[in-house]
Amino acid sequence: MFRTYHFSIPLGDGEIFQSEEYKTIEECVRECKLKCKELGVDYDRRDVMLFFTDDFGETYEECTEEGELAG
Repeated sequence: MFRTYHFSIPLGDGEIFQSEEYKTIEECVRECKLKCKELGVDYDRRDVMLFFTDDFGETYEECTEEGELAG
């Protein structure tokens, strides 16, 4: 199964910034941290989320900075 990694950052008022897809978890984490800094959002907030989808974009699973399933 091929995975692509993504992140989402809450902006307030119910708005969420949704990233493009990344091929590696390392690239996704790096870009998420940069975007959080740009937006003035603390990367360590519980609602800043890393996740992956399968090659069809159908399966969505929250993941850790290591690319493993969260929780």
